[in-house]
This record gives sequence, C-alpha cells and structure tokens, in this order.
Amino acid sequence: MANESAKTPLQGKLPLGLVRVLGKNNLHTVEAVKRAYPERLLRMPGIGIVRFRMIEAELIHTEWYKPQFAAPPFPEVPGSTLKNSPLPLAVVRRLARNGILSEPQLRDAYPEKLMRISSFGLGSLREVERIFFPGHRYDPPTGKQPPPSLPD
Repeated sequence: MANESAKTPLQGKLPLGLVRVLGKNNLHTVEAVKRAYPERLLRMPGIGIVRFRMIEAELIHTEWYKPQFAAPPFPEVPGSTLKNSPLPLAVVRRLARNGILSEPQLRDAYPEKLMRISSFGLGSLREVERIFFPGHRYDPPTGKQPPPSLPD
C-alpha cells in the first residue's frame, strides 16, 4: 500500500492533452513515463518531438535525448543551383520540375510565370520574394474582372 502512495500522478505536471495521450498509452504516473523514456515514448502514437521535448523539460530534467542515428543527407535536385539557396526544398523541386534551375531563370519568371506553375501558391511566392526580392510583394489580381461595357 505504501508503494501505491509513492506514485506521482501526471495531472498538473503536464498539459491535459499530453496527459490523455500518455494515458491512452497506459502511462499514468511520472515514474511510468520515466521508465518509458526515451525509446518507448518516441514510438508512441500522439507523441511527436514537440511533446517529447515537453516531457523532457517537465519530468526528466537531464540533457536532451540525442538519437544515435544520423540525419539523412540533403536530397539532391539534379542541375539546380537553387538547392544551395535558403529556399525550402519543396519550392526548389517545384521550380526544377518546371525548368527553373538557376537564380537568373527565377528572376526572369517572377512573378507571372511563377504563379502559373501548378502547386506554386502565394506561400511559395512569398518565400521567393523574401530571399530573392526583399521589399517586393506581388499581389495577384483577385475576383472576377468586370464585364466589358456594351455600346448602346
């Protein structure tokens, strides 16, 4: 019975949503979470890196866990010099699929040709503007054009 009172409940130690996720994975006490740290926690559904780091900060109080595997190498985009830019990889790939492989080609395509690329939206355009066109902001036309006026 004394062993039962020594167990520390998770309520009040972690956000309620995280306590529920841990409860669904049959972890109801601080001691149980510490026993599951790190490998079992990382494999649990509902526990991503943000929640994992929250558990570390609130319950573990040691150095952050560093996995023993190396991150995969940066994926290649053949022929593109934009892969060395700070553009997100998805944008670089989208541009490469549409024949835009270099900064001069990108500058020539800005903004109208870029906006015609499939799956290249305003978010991608804003990234290009932030890196290659600081201070510029292209606002595409919105809504329908008014119908032409007919002569009387």
